[in-house]
Amino acid sequence: MTTKPRPRIDYTSLDYESLRAALLGLARERLPEWTDHSPNDLGVALVELFAAMGDALFYYLDRVAGESYLETAQERRSVVNLLRLIGYELRPPQPAYADLTLLFHKDAAGQVQIAKGAGFATTAKATGTPVVFRYLRPSLTLDVGALPLTTVDGKQHRVFAPLPVVQVDQLVTGEVLGSSDGSPRQRLPLARKPLIDGTLEIAVMQPFQKIWRRVDTLLDSAGTDEHYAVRRDENDVAWIEFGDGVRGKPPARGRNNLIASYAVGGGARGNVPARTITDVSPAIPQLDRVFNEAPGTGGAASEAVADAVQRAPRQYRSMGRAVTAADFEAHARSFGVAKARARALGNRVELWIAPAGGGYPNDLLKDDLRAYLDGKRMLTTLLDLRDPVYVPVALAAKVEVEPYFYRNEVRARVKEAIRALWSFDNVDFADTLYVSKVYEAIESIEGVAGVTVTHFGVAGGPNNAGGALKFGYGEIPLSTGFADQDLEVTGGKSDVL
Repeated sequence: MTTKPRPRIDYTSLDYESLRAALLGLARERLPEWTDHSPNDLGVALVELFAAMGDALFYYLDRVAGESYLETAQERRSVVNLLRLIGYELRPPQPAYADLTLLFHKDAAGQVQIAKGAGFATTAKATGTPVVFRYLRPSLTLDVGALPLTTVDGKQHRVFAPLPVVQVDQLVTGEVLGSSDGSPRQRLPLARKPLIDGTLEIAVMQPFQKIWRRVDTLLDSAGTDEHYAVRRDENDVAWIEFGDGVRGKPPARGRNNLIASYAVGGGARGNVPARTITDVSPAIPQLDRVFNEAPGTGGAASEAVADAVQRAPRQYRSMGRAVTAADFEAHARSFGVAKARARALGNRVELWIAPAGGGYPNDLLKDDLRAYLDGKRMLTTLLDLRDPVYVPVALAAKVEVEPYFYRNEVRARVKEAIRALWSFDNVDFADTLYVSKVYEAIESIEGVAGVTVTHFGVAGGPNNAGGALKFGYGEIPLSTGFADQDLEVTGGKSDVL
């Protein structure tokens, strides 16, 4: 019995051209009498159809395989689902925080109430589109006559500060999620996004309205517990998940009996400049002015996939607890602060934090972070939240421009390159800055013939001859680039003809 030779298979033939060539090669071996391999041959047309089908099939198989691993996944949906397997949720957009100063009339008297949900906003002139902030804590009653009398901008006012507010795009009350059919594992989406954590309230009519409790996971809930969990999809839409009768109680059957109230907002647009939050709605009696002494901070977009892939395994190793300094740093970043640095001293943990956009964390952000970490730290651990220490960096340099380039254009590109080199997003606590990076950034600019850094050091300090600036545990280098007088540009052409 004659055994046919096994076909040689090239497992790298995955695209149309290689599949077509492989199929025609096999045809030459098995069907030597078929000699017409021109494009107008019917057999060649069939081969090309199968090659096209194989090309598409192998593409989808490659995508399925790639989306199954964190290192190779490209779609945000795949990363969300993979990280959920280890209990990690991508951080949603974070709202900005601000502290307001309220200036009441100097002769103000009596009590004034600041209601929960009171709105404050920037002007269109200051930020283009007004950015709204709201007071989300319980209603506050002030005895304005007892407030200290202080001179602000040359006028006397009764001053109250700080009033913590959060950037909120919209307050949603009484939104009907839908009707419960009594079945297990019901999932319903919120109509608006992004949800601000800590503001969601789910009420179930059974038959009277009752507020259910939010939990991180239903795995620890009993079948009678009136709990729900929140899961966000790849588009930052929040989904409300109810139990199955074994882990968490499903809502009773009813028409339009699932009601949600919450706030939406977040993103870097809330990091507004100082003294731009000046509008009040509704009006507060006897209030003359309101403003934010410091910029809004903490506003950030959704967590980037690349950051989550790096951060999730480290947080998974902590098993949801904060024990080591690295655990506190990982949980603080997961909460939403941009930078965190922790140091353990006995049973006390010092945690320096910096909000997104730079600046200093306000009391509201600290309180929320402390409450978040309280459920993760050991009972005997004392947590000390600290503000970052920004250390200004001073630079001076001489730049020589090539003959056929305009000096002012090169000057502008040099200043922009150095401003970006050590911007807030590119530095961290206890960082080390090297003068070689300044040379590298400037020399890579087209039109630069040469550069000499004449000063490199901490502002107000001597020149660092060693070429490296090292910063302390709670310090972040702060560089705004070159001042005009510190950048000398020679050579090149003048912009004036």
